[in-house]
Amino acid sequence: MAPAQARSEDPFARIAPYYDALMSSVPYGLWADYVIELSRLAGRPIGPGARLLDLATGTGSAALEFASRGCSVVGVDASAPMLDEARRKAAQRHLDADFLCCDLVDFHLPPEFDHAVCLYDSLNYILEFDDLKRAFANIRAALRPAGLLIFDVNTVRALEAELFTQQSAPGAAVRYRWVSHYDPSTRVSVIEMHFEAPDSGQQFTLVHRQRAYTDEEIRSALQDAGFTDIGWHDAYRVREPTPTSDRVFYVARPADT
Repeated sequence: MAPAQARSEDPFARIAPYYDALMSSVPYGLWADYVIELSRLAGRPIGPGARLLDLATGTGSAALEFASRGCSVVGVDASAPMLDEARRKAAQRHLDADFLCCDLVDFHLPPEFDHAVCLYDSLNYILEFDDLKRAFANIRAALRPAGLLIFDVNTVRALEAELFTQQSAPGAAVRYRWVSHYDPSTRVSVIEMHFEAPDSGQQFTLVHRQRAYTDEEIRSALQDAGFTDIGWHDAYRVREPTPTSDRVFYVARPADT
């Protein structure tokens, strides 16, 4: 969704009114089912009454899925326009969820959450390793001792393969053409995203950047932030990743529990 791309101009502001149309094919309900299954396998199932922190919540689609299942949800995101859409949707669906505008690298919340989730390869938008460590430390500080963190990332292979280079299908609600350029020396992919607005036909271009982190870097950053018992899964499966995995889910718990 709208991740915390630390210390940069909001790369999601222009697309916010059209984001849900762009993502209309995403099965958010199945995503929530999968996250809940991972939490169950970790022995700390997400269920009704759980207090859940949805990081890089964007327009709140996943947050509202968890809210509809009885969770008490707080969504945080660095993009104010995306959060405006999230609040509008929550009110429209009569769901109780709070949304806060803050950057994952800088936010501070009290330790009152049972679970934290961060989806949509949002952590790849954090371009500096030290900032990734700070984000994990902030998340750790917001979790209760028996908390659980579940997140996904695009793998090095995914960015190397230029999987962001794609275009919309004919008749798509939002027409787009994306071209990515991966730099193996920095492991940063620069994605030029060309859009045509569905209401006016106006064309505009956004530039997004993602960094590919190795498994060793992710585990090191988690451990430095106070997480342990770190599991990983090939996306949307319960098996371990393979060398060809494009997306990986991690599950970690605080080290002092």
